[in-house]
Amino acid sequence: MPYRTVFLPRRIFLRTVILVAGFAFLAGFGGCGSSNPQQQSTGGTQRYHLAGRVVSVEPSKQRVVVDAGDIPGFMSAMTMGYPVKNQNLLAPLSAEDQITADVVVNGNDMYLENIVVVKKADQAKPPAAGDGHSATSPPSK
Repeated sequence: MPYRTVFLPRRIFLRTVILVAGFAFLAGFGGCGSSNPQQQSTGGTQRYHLAGRVVSVEPSKQRVVVDAGDIPGFMSAMTMGYPVKNQNLLAPLSAEDQITADVVVNGNDMYLENIVVVKKADQAKPPAAGDGHSATSPPSK
């Protein structure tokens, strides 16, 4: 009987430690959800807000290359090509347009949806200084 009385406090202590550790572990897992307002998740599909400048449009590849700012919760600012599943979304785009869009991520599949041109590229840019096509005549000698 002395054997049981010596180890009883130790056994109670170990059970308490294991129980507390288990609850702490479960509480830690409970806090692992994303509270990022930029990310919307629906059944494995995630959406992120993109804002950037169109570098080029590649209709044959159904892709647009965008110089985008940071996409919070997804990636840092970078220039990259984004697939577009609906080819009609590419028609109004041209280089230098400022756009917003949703980056849709579903597993390994990533593409743009809801592309909106915020500011069209200025098509009538003034000629650069010194290119010989200025609107004023050169000074006479």
